[in-house]
Formats: sequence, structure tokens, C-alpha cells
Amino acid sequence: MFNMRLVVRKPLKELPQTYFIKEYNVELDDGRSVIYDLCEIFSDTGDISFSVSGFGQTEWPVDCVFDLSSVMEQLPEIIKINNGSDFILYFYEQGIEREVRFVCCVDHYVLTCKSRTDWNPDPDKIKMNKEDVRWMFMSLYNNFIKLSDHLCPNLARNSLLKKWLKYGR
Repeated sequence: MFNMRLVVRKPLKELPQTYFIKEYNVELDDGRSVIYDLCEIFSDTGDISFSVSGFGQTEWPVDCVFDLSSVMEQLPEIIKINNGSDFILYFYEQGIEREVRFVCCVDHYVLTCKSRTDWNPDPDKIKMNKEDVRWMFMSLYNNFIKLSDHLCPNLARNSLLKKWLKYGR
């Protein structure tokens, strides 16, 4: 099984809110800039982590700042096409450098993991129910929004972020 999730070690109400102030340039920045800042805030709490497992490794060497932000920037497009199309999820940061290819079959996806480091997936292919794949991505998306709203409401409401994370329902 392949899994991605946000792990929160404290009740949400115990996590400190911040009012991160930053001016984004609409010509140079987009939602990815805001995502990166939010992921940095998640990491700074010390109580939120990004967890990925699968392909023979129970704990991938990922973090909130770089790896979660790179997954979140891909998520809206994946959610749009995760209704029966093939797609690839990239973990492109140095040290992880993997890709997970999702190939759609009738009622499931076949996931193939390819590594560009010394690590080798074992197994390199797994099968996941379509609904489990959809739930994993939607859960990550919804938890990201929920945590963002709580930890840094002004960034969570940023128009660049809202535009970036919007997807068709």
C-alpha cells in the first residue's frame, strides 16, 4: 500500500496561530509561493509532519518544507484527473528523487515507483483501489486546508493560494 498523510501530534487547538505577513508579487508569485510559506509554518511548529510510506519503505525521508510543498503544488491537477486517467506524482527534491506512476485500470490503479537514488523500491509495483487513491489525495488536500486555516488564516485566505488550489468538483 502507498500512503501519504499529514501527522499532527497535538490537538489542533494547542497549535499556535501565526499571522505571517508577506507581500506577494502577482507577476512573479503564484499559489506555490504561498504553499511553500505554509509548509514552512507547518514545519516550524515541530508538531506537524508529512508522512509517506510504501514500496517496501515504511517511512520515506520526506519533510514538510520541501516535499510536502512539492506534492501540494501537484495536487490540484492530480485531483482533477484522478477520475480514471493516468498520472505521475513526483518527489523531485534532492535526497528523495522518486516518481510514482498511477496507471488506471478498471477498478484500481497500478502504482509503479521509480527511484533516481541508490534506494530501490521492493516491490516496485502495487495495486490500489481507485477509491483508496482518491481518498488519500482528498484527505491530504482537506487536511492541508484545515491546518492552514487554523495556523495562518491570513495566508490560507490569500487569493494566489485559493486560485492555485481550486479544482473542479
